[in-house]
Amino acid sequence: MTDAYKKKSHEHRVDLAGEYRWGDTGQLLLIIIFIIGMTSDLFLLKISDYWQDIFIWYYRFIIFIILFFIAGYFAQKAHKKIFDEEREKLTVIKTDIFARIRHPMYFGFIIIYLSFVILSLSIIALMIFVIVAIFYYYLCRYEEKILIDKLGDKYKDYMKSVPMLFPKIRL
Repeated sequence: MTDAYKKKSHEHRVDLAGEYRWGDTGQLLLIIIFIIGMTSDLFLLKISDYWQDIFIWYYRFIIFIILFFIAGYFAQKAHKKIFDEEREKLTVIKTDIFARIRHPMYFGFIIIYLSFVILSLSIIALMIFVIVAIFYYYLCRYEEKILIDKLGDKYKDYMKSVPMLFPKIRL
C-alpha cells in the first residue's frame, strides 16, 4: 500500500500520505447522480410528494440550513488543516477538528448530502445518500490503510482514541 496515489499538485508534499486514485471521480459522479435522482423525483416522478405535504417546507429548510453550516464548518476546518498548513513530515494530525473526528471532511460531505435529503424529502435521494455514505466509508478505510502503513502504531493509537465518522461531542 506504500504506493498511495498523490495528485500532481500535491506530489511535492511529504506531509500528505495519499488517497484513493478514483476518489475525486467517484465523488463527482455521485454528486451528479444525486442531483439527477433528487430533481427527477421532485419534478418528474413525484414519488415523494406525500412526505413533502406532511412535513412543512420551512421546518425542513431550517434543519437544512443548520446541517449545511455544520457540514461546511467540518469540511472547511479539515481542508484548511490538511492542505493550508504544510508540515515538515507526515504525522498524525491530532489537533483542532481532528481531535474529535478522524475524517471531518468526509463527515461534512455526508452531512451536506443528508441536509439535501431532509430538504427535499426525496426517497430517491435517500437511497442514493445510502450509497454515498458507503462510498465515503470506503474512502475512509482506504486512506486509513495508507496511514497505518506509513505511520504504524502512532496512527493505530489515534484510531483508538478518536472516532472515524461521528465526532466526539463535548458539552
